[in-house]
Amino acid sequence: MMTYKEIYYFIGQCLSLDKHPGFRRTIVRKTLDEEINWDDFVQLSSDHLVIPALYLKFKDHGLLHVIPEELTLMMTEIYEANRIRNAQILLQIDHLMTALYPHKIYPVFLKGTANLLDGLYTDLGERMMHDIDFLVAEEDYLRTAAILEKTGYSHASVSYFDYRGLRHYPSLCKEGEPAVVEIHRLPVSEKYADQFNPAVVFSNKKTVAGKPGVYVPTDRHKLLHTFIHSQLEHGCHANKQCSFRDFNDLYLLSKRVPVFTLPCLTRHRKKAVSWLAFGQRVLDLPGLFYPFETRSAQWFVFRYDLALSHAKSYNGYRFIKKLIYLLLVRYAGGLIRAVFEKRQRQSVYRRLSNRQWYGAHLLSFKEYFS
Repeated sequence: MMTYKEIYYFIGQCLSLDKHPGFRRTIVRKTLDEEINWDDFVQLSSDHLVIPALYLKFKDHGLLHVIPEELTLMMTEIYEANRIRNAQILLQIDHLMTALYPHKIYPVFLKGTANLLDGLYTDLGERMMHDIDFLVAEEDYLRTAAILEKTGYSHASVSYFDYRGLRHYPSLCKEGEPAVVEIHRLPVSEKYADQFNPAVVFSNKKTVAGKPGVYVPTDRHKLLHTFIHSQLEHGCHANKQCSFRDFNDLYLLSKRVPVFTLPCLTRHRKKAVSWLAFGQRVLDLPGLFYPFETRSAQWFVFRYDLALSHAKSYNGYRFIKKLIYLLLVRYAGGLIRAVFEKRQRQSVYRRLSNRQWYGAHLLSFKEYFS
């Protein structure tokens, strides 16, 4: 039976079947020999939100009749539901633009939404989406939120900060619409805004084919945004967390733009090279993303492999690491900042005086420690 690490790399190779169709024989053999732990396969691919993408690969390469029947039915159901939802999300985007056009607000859609609009995916149901992210000019930030709230959108959660200083407005949801909406005044955290900011995005935006007035970033900027969001903003590089969904986006972007240029777009060159090197290892596509592995990239891959080989031990270590960060940096550090910063002081007071915050905060631990 395959180990956790072997399952991890197996999923990566499944996602790149188009590049090495000979791997189909390996899948057939391992299935017939009962080497694959399909429960681990489902759990890992579900955690990484790539079941629809894997379904399409298996379908295109005639593998749906090879894998267990129950798995085929489950993957088919998830794919069909996701395809329907993504079609509804595109309609929701049309509704958003109908509300914003009269006010001469023309947002630039970001992340998965941008890829979906821009035709990056060969199938509407390939990518699982969470929300609709878009960037507006600073002067349109609060005005956009007010316009959408008048059309029936409301806060999906409570915010305890002054909205004007947030990277994005608190998530908005509307009954009958499939996705929450995030209105950004900055595409990334201020910490990384020197590399990727509104001026850069707006000056290079491109129009979505067949949708005048609907914009997305260039493919190079999509690549940079994927890296920043995937590896830098949530500490994923340090915690050895790489998403199959992001690697699939990276693979598809590599068909449009030379992804080896990524290190030239960011001051985090070593981390970018490491991410590209590990991505091509996982997908078994040597040299596709970056022509060689630097020492820092080799070290990153080695440590990631070690974490995969000892997944339970590493998850325990990561839990302790995140707990220490939570207690010392976020809690203790937040209280110390509250002494010196009025904005932080107001935020702490609003949270502690709101009974609903305690329950919501406890629920957030599940996502934080995942």
